[in-house]
Amino acid sequence: MKRKIGVLHILPSVRGYGAERIVIELLRRLESDRIEPSLLTIYETPASTRDDLNFPVANAGRNGRRDRLFLWKVVREIRRRKPDVVHTHTHVGKYWGRLAALLAGTRKIVHTEHNPCDFRRSRTEHVADWLLHRFTSRVVTFFREQGTALVEFEGLPERKLVLIPNGLTNGTGGTRAAARDRLGLRSDQFAIVLIGRMEYQKNHILALRAFAALDREVAKNCYLFFAGSGDQEIVLRGLSEALNVSDRVRFLGYRNDVAEILPGMDLLLMTSWFEGMPLALIEAMLAGVPIVSTPWLGARSMLADGRYGFLTAGFDPLQVAVEMERAIAHPSIRLEMAKRAKQHVGETYDLSNMVEAHHDMYLELCGAS
Repeated sequence: MKRKIGVLHILPSVRGYGAERIVIELLRRLESDRIEPSLLTIYETPASTRDDLNFPVANAGRNGRRDRLFLWKVVREIRRRKPDVVHTHTHVGKYWGRLAALLAGTRKIVHTEHNPCDFRRSRTEHVADWLLHRFTSRVVTFFREQGTALVEFEGLPERKLVLIPNGLTNGTGGTRAAARDRLGLRSDQFAIVLIGRMEYQKNHILALRAFAALDREVAKNCYLFFAGSGDQEIVLRGLSEALNVSDRVRFLGYRNDVAEILPGMDLLLMTSWFEGMPLALIEAMLAGVPIVSTPWLGARSMLADGRYGFLTAGFDPLQVAVEMERAIAHPSIRLEMAKRAKQHVGETYDLSNMVEAHHDMYLELCGAS
C-alpha cells in the first residue's frame, strides 16, 4: 500500500473569518486514501475548537506580534510532522510560514494568495515576495486578472500560478420571514447589509457615505446593517451621526449566523478596496440576495460584468449610491440578477470542485497524479 501524501496547512488561527473558514472547510473534506491533511496555527487553538475538527491540529503558541521566536516553533513542528507539502495562507503564512517551511527543509511549498490585489508592500516585503516565490512550487489564487497582477507586481513565475475558485455548500439558511423577525424588520423596510471585519480593506466609510448620498425619497425606508466587528466601529458610529443616518444604521457586531440573517436582506453591499474571492458574495448568491459591489480586481469576473450583480463605476460615494438607487428602484431587475447568480454559483462555486482541485494539485506536485 502506498504511503499517503502529508499536506500541512498553516493558518494564523481558526476564528472563522474568510480565508480561515474556507481552509477549514477544505481540510474537513480533503482526506482520502492518498492525502493526509493536518493544520498548524500560529496562535493557540481553543480545545473546544480542536475537538470539533476531524483532522490533526497543532499550534506554535505565538505570544503577540512582538514574539519572533514563534518562527522556530513553526520550524520545529514542520520537522516533527515531516509533511510532503506545506500549504500557507494569509500574510503571516506568506512570509513567516514559507520561510519556516524552507528552514525545515520542505521541498514542496504552496501558498494561497487570498488578497492578491492588496499592493501595500514595504521594500522588504517586495524583496521577500520575489525570493520566496523562487522556492514556492505553486501559488493559488481565484481569477485570471488576479493571477496576472501577481505575475506583474510580485514577479511570480507564471508557470507556478494555479487558479482555484473558492466553494461553499448550498446550506439552508432559513426563511425570509424568520430572518426579518430576528432582525426586527417590518415588511415595508428595505434592508441593506455589509458583511465583514471593520478594517481598511472593507471600506465601511464608503458604504456610509454612499448610504447618506441616497436620494431622500428612495432612502426613507432603507436600513443599513453592518455584520462584523473591528477597531473602526467607534469611527463608523461617529460618522453615521455626522451624516445624519444613525437612526437607519444598525451595528450587529460579529455574527456566526450570517446564513440565517441573509435571506431577510434585500441587498448585499460590498464596498471593498480589494478582495480575493469573498465568501460574502457567494453566500449572498446562494441566498438569492441581490448584490451591489465596487469594482475591486476580480469583481468583474465574479459578477460577469454585471450579469450577476450591480457593479459601481468606481469608488466614489455618488457612484456607489447610483447603483444602490438603481437596485432599489428596479425590483424586477435586481431579482432577475439574483436568480441568475444563484444558478451560476450552484454550478460554478461548489465546495467539492474546490476540494478536488486541491487534491489533484497535491498529487501532481508529488508525482502521484
